Amino acid sequence: MNFNFHNDSIRGILRNPGHEEADISDIETFLAFARLANGIFREMNSDLAKRGASQGRVIVLSLLSRSTPHDMTPSELALLADVTRGTMTGLIDGLERDGLIERVAHKGDRRMVTVRLKEDGQAFLDDILPYYKNLIKTLLSDFTEEDHEMMRQLLVKMKGSFERIWQAPECGGTVKGEPPEK
Repeated sequence: MNFNFHNDSIRGILRNPGHEEADISDIETFLAFARLANGIFREMNSDLAKRGASQGRVIVLSLLSRSTPHDMTPSELALLADVTRGTMTGLIDGLERDGLIERVAHKGDRRMVTVRLKEDGQAFLDDILPYYKNLIKTLLSDFTEEDHEMMRQLLVKMKGSFERIWQAPECGGTVKGEPPEK
């Protein structure tokens, strides 16, 4: 799901009077991060669609390419791609229809199928990879090595907070620690 964090009404609601300055700083940092991430993925999805690709398709092809010469089950692909089995079935169906992958009988259990990357799938992936490399190089061209290290550290810190949030009771989990003191 994409969120439009360009909408100033969200900022206005979150910055209601009475919030501490630390709250406002958190809100502004989060909104800047969310706007950037949303913009990057929106443009990537648009660019990939023009090339007959999508993030999901590229991920499946990449996973299969890295596993070659071994086939993977749809369940393994779904787990590694962090998507539902239903989503993976749709991706596999489309990639198979386009001749990029094939389903084959499982060697150990004929009731199961595995998925194999075809030559056309590897060629498709090879054509898409320069797009990713160029995008990354362009986005991070102004970063110094120190910037890269600081960004990685900040993202690890944010990831830790993200993981704690999704364990909170209101998200269906249990709190694993408290937010750090400022």
